[in-house]
Amino acid sequence: MVVEERLRSYIAEWLTSPLPNVIRRDVSLPLDKDYIITVTGGRRSGKTFTLYQTIQDIMKRGLASHDEILYVDFEDYRLKGSKVEDLDKILTVFVELTGKQPRYIFLDEVQKLENYGSWFRKRTSSTVFLSGSSSLLTPLRIAEELRGRSVNYEVFPLSFKEFLRFKSFEYNRLIEYTFERGKILSFLREYLYYGSYPAVVLENENNEKIRLLKSYFDSIIVRDFSTVKADIASLFASYLISNYARPTTINKVYEYMRSLGIKIGKETVIELFNRAKETYFSFFVEEFEKSERKRKANPKKLYIIDTGYPTALGYEFSISNAMENLVYIELLRRGYREVFYWKGKREVDFVVAKNFSPIALIQVTYATDKVEDREVKAIIEAKSELKVDNATIITWDYEDEIEGIKAIPMWKWLLGEDKLV
Repeated sequence: MVVEERLRSYIAEWLTSPLPNVIRRDVSLPLDKDYIITVTGGRRSGKTFTLYQTIQDIMKRGLASHDEILYVDFEDYRLKGSKVEDLDKILTVFVELTGKQPRYIFLDEVQKLENYGSWFRKRTSSTVFLSGSSSLLTPLRIAEELRGRSVNYEVFPLSFKEFLRFKSFEYNRLIEYTFERGKILSFLREYLYYGSYPAVVLENENNEKIRLLKSYFDSIIVRDFSTVKADIASLFASYLISNYARPTTINKVYEYMRSLGIKIGKETVIELFNRAKETYFSFFVEEFEKSERKRKANPKKLYIIDTGYPTALGYEFSISNAMENLVYIELLRRGYREVFYWKGKREVDFVVAKNFSPIALIQVTYATDKVEDREVKAIIEAKSELKVDNATIITWDYEDEIEGIKAIPMWKWLLGEDKLV
């Protein structure tokens, strides 16, 4: 239980402190719903600042004043050891200090309260926003805890549009005809090399970017993979980072760990894979295959949340792998959840589907002045096999139409000049 004096100190500080400066993200949370809004995503992706942005929007629109909004961060030292019963105490102290019931309640790192759903099922008429970073706060677990009374929004690291905004660079369509086009390509290379975590992007010194990324990696090892010893977790996470944008299997990772003398069971490897997915650290893309048995048995393509990790850990930078990884994360950001790869005589990087019916094909290649024949032939083969007309080749900086297939520079696709589907 939390001591009331600590609660008063925390809430008084919240009520008297100005909101931090926020560079706007493109994620907008609804302000007038009667269901609970939840925000999930990987660590350091910007969930807390998305909540601050939402609070600013509420105040700017005159929906509530500062003393009608309660924000609680359960990672604050004064709230250490909080229990779900303390939520009543927190509300009581807020009313005591303001004389008002909160119209909006924001609870950050709410997963630290066991059975938090039981409290919301019984109490409060306020509009509620919940957020956190943990395998204990996934969309599925939220749905179970709140029993269908919530809608979830996912926050990823910065999109390229947001990255340019954080860099104070204003884009317009005429830029591609000026020398500023080269600046966009330079920004894109930086975006791929150091990744897109907000704090990393805002850091000017490259050494400091690396330091931040390493600290994020250490945090993931300690918090998200805490079911195994730190050295085992580090090896597992490092393997994922060093093999991103490539096919892998559970058996391959298991055998790799065993070859290093790590005594680990296959069940533990499966659990680590599940943790990696639940905490938004890495993602696994299945081959597009009608047979579910074959989909599960075939190798899966591996992608990671941020392409800055390989740089931070000293792995050789692969711009083609980084580009492919970035396209996958952007597809997730745009709301596409049925994403596969396809393999015939050749391979196509992504099949975007709806209800398991293919709606678009994407090939990613580091092409600057032409697209290799093998990339085009792979798309043509997949179009014929899957009966899909919508196909795109995403390049570094080459634009054309090749045998009816549109080739578009990555920066232009990322900035929304091309609507994929």
